[in-house]
Amino acid sequence: MSGFYTCIGRRSRLLSDLFYLSLRTYVRSVPYHRTLPADTERLYTEVTQSIAEPYGKTYTWEIKQTIMGLQRDEAAEAIVAALELPLTPAEYVQISTERINRVMEECQLMPDTEKIYESILGNLLKSYNSPYPWATRMKVMGTTEQRTCSILVNDLKLPCTVDEFLAKFRRDQLLCLGKAPLMQGAERLVRHLHQHQIPIALATSSGADSVEVKTKNHRELFELFGHKVMGSSDAEVKEGKPAPDIFLVAASRFPDRPDPSQCLVFEDAPNGVTAAIAAGMQAVMVPDPHIEEDQRKNATIVLRTLEDFRPEQFGLPAFST
Repeated sequence: MSGFYTCIGRRSRLLSDLFYLSLRTYVRSVPYHRTLPADTERLYTEVTQSIAEPYGKTYTWEIKQTIMGLQRDEAAEAIVAALELPLTPAEYVQISTERINRVMEECQLMPDTEKIYESILGNLLKSYNSPYPWATRMKVMGTTEQRTCSILVNDLKLPCTVDEFLAKFRRDQLLCLGKAPLMQGAERLVRHLHQHQIPIALATSSGADSVEVKTKNHRELFELFGHKVMGSSDAEVKEGKPAPDIFLVAASRFPDRPDPSQCLVFEDAPNGVTAAIAAGMQAVMVPDPHIEEDQRKNATIVLRTLEDFRPEQFGLPAFST
């Protein structure tokens, strides 16, 4: 019988990094890429922009796409170069790590936060009898809190100052983020695989310290993973995504060291998908809706959410109805 493993890869979402599962059965050769879970992407974006803003630089979506899935040091080097910041990559890492940890601790961050932010801003605008146009949503996407509030107050002509709106926004997000749910379908999938004794592993480009902060509210769920590979602090991971190192290392640490062809990767980032395919694995992609179509083409299959994943397509036990 052949073994089957599943990997989930992703830098900033909980449960979205690397997930390997091993099944004692024959597996159909269908490629699948996808990342499981928690959406902390906005916080990473805000921290990056907060560092760039004093130098008159903007962290654009185009730049963001090129660094998704990279390890910490590689991402820092790419960001410093792309934005032409007067910092060394090491200085950038130090500043960003301090800010990310502080924000995550203050917000008690949990998985799928993007919808929470949308709801907070939408409700705040309702209190001013103001709509939240799609064009405005796109304009604030990826900006810092200060910039977001400035755009909303000025573009929507709200009867308040930017500081007043910002204070209300921060108050509401602290109340709401601690209640944020896991990304849709993530917990069900992890528990299903564990219940059927399918070995799973987490492979993330984040470092151990960052993973500790991000998963502290989900200790029990993350204990279901057989092992974890933290690319930014693991000596065996020589190169980050799109290189295949992190997935190959994760696979090698399963007791029976499965062949890469027996591994299934769940990814959300184009670089992660490229890494999985380069490792000789199948991949399921659950991308950010703003990722262009040509950035998705290498995935074995693309899903809207993890709820759409059908284990039986890969010879795995089907979800119980």
